Amino acid sequence: MAAMRLGYIPENFSGSLCMTTTRTWLARPIRMCAALLVTALGTGCMTAAHVAMEVEKSSNTRQLNKSIAVLRQHIQTLQAQGDPLGDYFYALANSDGWIKDVTEPNAITDLFERAAARGSMDAKILLALQEAMDEPVPGKLDYGQGPRKDLEQWERGLARLLPLVQQQCYVRRLVVDDGRPQVASYTIAYQVWPNFRDGYYRYNPDGTRTLLRDFERYQSWLKIDDQCHRPSDIWLDLVYQKG
Repeated sequence: MAAMRLGYIPENFSGSLCMTTTRTWLARPIRMCAALLVTALGTGCMTAAHVAMEVEKSSNTRQLNKSIAVLRQHIQTLQAQGDPLGDYFYALANSDGWIKDVTEPNAITDLFERAAARGSMDAKILLALQEAMDEPVPGKLDYGQGPRKDLEQWERGLARLLPLVQQQCYVRRLVVDDGRPQVASYTIAYQVWPNFRDGYYRYNPDGTRTLLRDFERYQSWLKIDDQCHRPSDIWLDLVYQKG
């Protein structure tokens, strides 16, 4: 095959061609783009790999938006039925941040309190966990939690939480998993027992701190976690699929 000369474009070429040459009088490379394929993603010099990546990103965004629309539909359906689970899911969606109707922490907490007052056990559990962990809003389930400096508040929260998880050991959450809308569930004792196993600090008046561990309480909360039977996850795209 003959060498391709600068500026030559094969007749059977399709795509975007980027070429680099050097003009000595500029003493630096000049980038020349021959865009032969105009896409909806923009103009200019764009490699085929970049085009594919942008198409995939756009597709993923559309799928995410569709899944969130299904999650919203589920919330609205439950609320229309008078189910306090709908109010709880709405509160948690604002806490998680994929619904932004309410953003101020006290106002988000108030949403949980309303759901709890209407009978949502999930909301009651997360409010008790919030008190124990001294979090600004309920529902922070994606990272390890532990007591703050106020250990009296930690104990109050756990005293409030324990009888609740003995009735219902999990909370539910609306998520998008692998691009699909889902009702998932999380065991709550798992947020507690690592603190008794690994220890947490008591801050003393003299400025020192003492590491506290409690093997019996670790075993007690671990047992609740181990024996927790969570409900099966629900794929909401199957529930609300269009006929």
